[in-house]
Amino acid sequence: MSEVTEIAWFPWKAGSQTSDDAAALKALGPELQSRPGLVASYFGHPLERPQSGEFVNVWSSPTDYINNQSSPLYARLKSLSSSLIDTSDPAVRPYHNAISFSKPFSAVAAAPIVQVSSFFLPADVDKAAFEAAFKQVLEQVYGNPPEGFIAGTNGWALEEVNGSKVFVTASGWESIEKRVAAHAGIAEKFGEVQKFGAVVEVHHTAFQKTK
Repeated sequence: MSEVTEIAWFPWKAGSQTSDDAAALKALGPELQSRPGLVASYFGHPLERPQSGEFVNVWSSPTDYINNQSSPLYARLKSLSSSLIDTSDPAVRPYHNAISFSKPFSAVAAAPIVQVSSFFLPADVDKAAFEAAFKQVLEQVYGNPPEGFIAGTNGWALEEVNGSKVFVTASGWESIEKRVAAHAGIAEKFGEVQKFGAVVEVHHTAFQKTK
């Protein structure tokens, strides 16, 4: 599909959300929501790090996403955001990328809880082979959808992160409890996927639709 889903995650400095820059950023809201090509927006706080924010923008095409990245409004957004981000822990870095998902993110984002998993893979990974291995896992785990599962999607990120190609999956669940129960003992089923040397980061967010 042609839609591109932009995902950004930032750890906030303590007290930063009451700062002047935070107020200025909030004031940009109407202008940000009216950007050309912006289909939908979501926001939430990951359960694993409540003192952080996750922003999702769905763009109608890669061109719309790229045009936004080079716009003066985006430069203003980055400038204001930079003063709010906590960079004190070098092991906790902000994340930003755009993913070409196989199915619309909207059905996943509407779920009460969303799991986002990012697979950071070697730059020379055989993408077709990885996708085939991952498809086998999906068939094993979701061939008969587990209780609480609502919708899922996956796809490759447009940009590499620190020299790694990134494959992202997103799944929507009725609750975090049902997600945990459904994935009990799931690790061994990812054996073929882990042979590709992936480093996996997982978090869970309850999103609110902002556009």
